[in-house]
Amino acid sequence: MKKFLLVTLVLLLIIAAVIFFAYKSRQPKPITKLPSWCEIYFSQVYTGDPEVVKKNPRNIDEMLVRKLNMAQRTIDAALHELDSEVITDALVKAHKRGVKVRVVTETGYMTEDSIKQIQRAGMQVVNDMGRSGLMHDKFIVIDGRYSWTGSFNTTDNGAYKNNNNAIFIDSYAIAKNFETEFEEMFTQKKFGGRSPENIPYPVVRMPDGTEIRTLFSPENDVVDAIISELKKARKSIFFMAFSFTHQKIGQAMIDKYRAGIDVRGIFEKRGSESFYSQYPKMKAVGISVKQDNNRWILHHKVIIIDGKTVITGSFNFSKNAAKTNEENILIISGNRAIAKTYLDEFDRLYADIISILPGSATTILVAINHIHKISFTILGVAASALRLLYNT
Repeated sequence: MKKFLLVTLVLLLIIAAVIFFAYKSRQPKPITKLPSWCEIYFSQVYTGDPEVVKKNPRNIDEMLVRKLNMAQRTIDAALHELDSEVITDALVKAHKRGVKVRVVTETGYMTEDSIKQIQRAGMQVVNDMGRSGLMHDKFIVIDGRYSWTGSFNTTDNGAYKNNNNAIFIDSYAIAKNFETEFEEMFTQKKFGGRSPENIPYPVVRMPDGTEIRTLFSPENDVVDAIISELKKARKSIFFMAFSFTHQKIGQAMIDKYRAGIDVRGIFEKRGSESFYSQYPKMKAVGISVKQDNNRWILHHKVIIIDGKTVITGSFNFSKNAAKTNEENILIISGNRAIAKTYLDEFDRLYADIISILPGSATTILVAINHIHKISFTILGVAASALRLLYNT
């Protein structure tokens, strides 16, 4: 009897612990303290319910609206697509209070209601004139001082359904880099290969020693810059990728994996098993790569190296991004707090991918939220078993 009770007690405690820690792993982690010149945001789409996301005051679109509302003189926005009502309203309100608002967008999205709305309000919009490549940037410069960039398209899908990120930086030098690129498109009408290799501050050292490189594609060799950073890896390379088809970047990661570096990644599921995708190749050599389980889209374009370097921006890891599209990236080196913030997002998404269980991430999350309550019941039973064991 005593042996049976002991085995039962151990099993109950193990089950309770597993359920408890599974639940805790899905709870929001404490916010990492970032440097004063930097803020980082993610679309809060983890529940899979767009209506819940819309009500979240810290969702990525609401945070951008706050930044637009603080503009006093200028807003220059290079937006691949604009159909977000709240962001459009913020731009119109800024214009009405005297802020000079200018927009560059992709030709294919000139018919969006949001674009027509800001044009009717008197703001000028320039497009990339129907060329073969995309105007794929997603950056905004406010008052010549603040820069916003990342994977976030200013759309309802981008805000309420897709996994996205954005970084907001207070730096006149970084802002000048983006302003220069904006002027090339808006004023000079130079896109793609016609865009000059003009970056006023290619490398900016922030007050705390963080180093930030700004690059634009295709005029800068973004692929070589990414590979150069990958070659520096000594411990780990983690990535989140909407589209990862670039063979050279993929091979650089495979080489580092074979050299003993911890390489892990999350691919957007759609297209990840195609002939050109790096997912099958990485999986075949043993790299721990997973397909995302967002029923919409994982839209990140992020690489985190050695827990201290982050590569982020609009740049998909693809040939089109390298050769024809208008793109941008930031390479942020030497700041573990910034890297930790992106790593927390990676860890959350990576842990939520449970391929051996049926159903969506939402189903799993909801189930765990209910099941965790059972753990306390199990602990109560375990306590009773312990008392009985003690008394026998």
